[in-house]
Amino acid sequence: MKQYRPYVGWSAIIVAALNFLPIPLPALPPMLTAPMMMLLPGIGPVLMMLSPMLLFAAGIGLARGWDGGRKLFLAWSLIGGLSALAGLQYIPMTAAIDLTVIGACLLVVLWGDWRRLLPG
Repeated sequence: MKQYRPYVGWSAIIVAALNFLPIPLPALPPMLTAPMMMLLPGIGPVLMMLSPMLLFAAGIGLARGWDGGRKLFLAWSLIGGLSALAGLQYIPMTAAIDLTVIGACLLVVLWGDWRRLLPG
């Protein structure tokens, strides 16, 4: 699975870059439930703005094979996964798609050496 990490990285870069384009495009699967972050008072808009940037940085790290890329992707998947879990009640189909895509990408990214990412 290690050979597929650059593909996940480039996909993350593309999805994050499409979020920054000023053209009306529909959201792609890992970001379908991103507006659920706006429900958090105070930090919701910050997370909404930070999420594509974090995904972009994680994608660069994964494409280059850096260990920090996996850690950033883990942080982004935590934020995106919690957003998708919050969306299960309101938009269950898109939340299920988001959780599936995030889970599959995490499986590829963390395959084999997930213990190395733990502190200690």
